[in-house]
Amino acid sequence: MFIKFSLIDFRKKYRFNLLQLLQFENTADVKNQKCRTTIILLSGFILYCVIATFLTSKTYMHGKVTNISIALFFACLCFLIQKTKRHTYLCILGSFGTCAILFFHFIMEVDWTIGMDAYWLFILILPFITNYLGGVIYGSISALNGLFLSLLLFDTPFIHYLQPYGQNMIDWFPIIYVVVMFAAAIMEYELTSYQIDKKIADEKLALYQQERTKRLSEQLAIYESNEMTIRKYKHDIRHFNRVLAGFIQNKEYAKASEYLHEFDSMLEQVTVVSFCENRIVNELLTIYASRCQKLGFKLRAKANIPEQIPIEAPELTSIVANALENALESQLKVETDKRFIQMDISYDGKKLKMLTKNTCMDEPDFNEAGLPVSTKEIQSGIGTQQIKDIAKKYNGVASFSSENNIFTVKAVMTCM
Repeated sequence: MFIKFSLIDFRKKYRFNLLQLLQFENTADVKNQKCRTTIILLSGFILYCVIATFLTSKTYMHGKVTNISIALFFACLCFLIQKTKRHTYLCILGSFGTCAILFFHFIMEVDWTIGMDAYWLFILILPFITNYLGGVIYGSISALNGLFLSLLLFDTPFIHYLQPYGQNMIDWFPIIYVVVMFAAAIMEYELTSYQIDKKIADEKLALYQQERTKRLSEQLAIYESNEMTIRKYKHDIRHFNRVLAGFIQNKEYAKASEYLHEFDSMLEQVTVVSFCENRIVNELLTIYASRCQKLGFKLRAKANIPEQIPIEAPELTSIVANALENALESQLKVETDKRFIQMDISYDGKKLKMLTKNTCMDEPDFNEAGLPVSTKEIQSGIGTQQIKDIAKKYNGVASFSSENNIFTVKAVMTCM
């Protein structure tokens, strides 16, 4: 499941709307877990009803019929949940059916010496059960059945069919029930919000680990390529020195200079693998430096980032990788001799500053938010939006501009 979230509003009190709650409740893993829990709970009630039926006095047939009715009804619910996996709708049906059975049990009871307090206590905890099984929305709808039952029995002529209750019970039970409904809904909302937060965090962590593995693989390939190149030059260095010495001895200084220039060009094939102390920034710059070399130009990078910096690793990865990825993509449309990417990133203990410049074939258009309009067939603009969101989260700003076919990204964040 992918839940769209904003890095800015991630920790607001009521950060998930009703639609997001519904989407979460209908995800496959949540449905399976809720269906499994519902079946276990219903099985427990069925077992209780069966035991209570045998323990009930033989003369109290009314109670036996009620217990058997509830057991059969819950058994049908278990079957339907197993078949349909529609725990939300069946939660409403289950609540309605249970209240209907209890309604007939209350009005048909003739032995008023038998108290009904236990049943009313069960009805009072009904919102907690329905909210947990059906979620905040469907659970609250299900819990309304208990409220309707109390209003129907206490505020209509049906009250004359009931055993005598105290005035406090008649007046206050519906009100107390509404309070319990709100309490159950708030508790379930907080629980669901925590579960969504955890799911988002797990997805972010999984994505970060996946990207990290990919970066490590690319960096390993760069190390291996560098090692092979260095071995080759180490083997041939004596031959290079002899040739160079011959040019100098013969006073062919122009040829010696040209030869040194060619040798220096060959050394450019070795990719720089150490830009700064920070592992994440270093890995990303190494990888993109290698990609730039494959496209025929050199990444101009300057980095001064310590090993530890107070910014979450996935967000540091996102802001650097998005800036470099967008810059690299634009170079595919530019002539080889005009390709150019520059990145300067530094941290002074308070501010994290990033500046990226690259050539672009055409001047991009910008929307009202100051973001460049994507020219891809499938427009996304996700990369620039993420840079802006992350900067805003850390009380900073990000700007995008273009002048004379040079696209510039600036970002400043407070990280303390």
